Amino acid sequence: MQYTLALIFSPKLDLALWILSLIAFLGMGFFIYLEILRPYFAKTRPGLLLPPDEGDSFEVVVPESTRVYRFSVGQKFGNLPTFSKAIQDDHIVFILKKGKDTEDYDILINRSGPVLMKPPRMQYFAKMESSEKLESHEIIGQIASFRISDKITKDRMTQYFEIGLTSNFFMNKMGKERMRFIFSVQKIHPGIALSSKDKKGLYSFGKERLSEDEE
Repeated sequence: MQYTLALIFSPKLDLALWILSLIAFLGMGFFIYLEILRPYFAKTRPGLLLPPDEGDSFEVVVPESTRVYRFSVGQKFGNLPTFSKAIQDDHIVFILKKGKDTEDYDILINRSGPVLMKPPRMQYFAKMESSEKLESHEIIGQIASFRISDKITKDRMTQYFEIGLTSNFFMNKMGKERMRFIFSVQKIHPGIALSSKDKKGLYSFGKERLSEDEE
């Protein structure tokens, strides 16, 4: 007696195998980039991974194709990476939500690390809650300030990045009035010790010692 063995291929099974193979391939590619390529590029191009300087600014105009824009300040990732040991990724996140037919925005602010906040026209910094909200008209020509670090002691920070947020209006090429948001590094206290860079490319707060030629 002879038996005939037949393999039955299901289109759904075939599709599932292709999807699993694609996910595995993308996962391996991401792992290679994160663990091999990115550290290599960081070593060969160290100048691109330096902490920001006081006075650095970042302008944001929310694209007309969307009504929501996300700006984050983090450790190694985000719109403003600090490369600081005291800062974590998504340490503070600003979500700009545009009005339906106007240039009015709600500014939602979320934090995942310690933050001190000083709203416009306020004199002192205070601990920020897990989330806060500002309206865009509050910061036109005014500055909201945020100090970020790894800890708060007695409602103060001894070392921090101070991030400022302000806005103004401008006319675009189509002659339409748009709002521009400006994020800036107002202050880094007491500074960044560039000689403190570790294997992960992160720096500590501190002042660099002057060499004998500079003293």
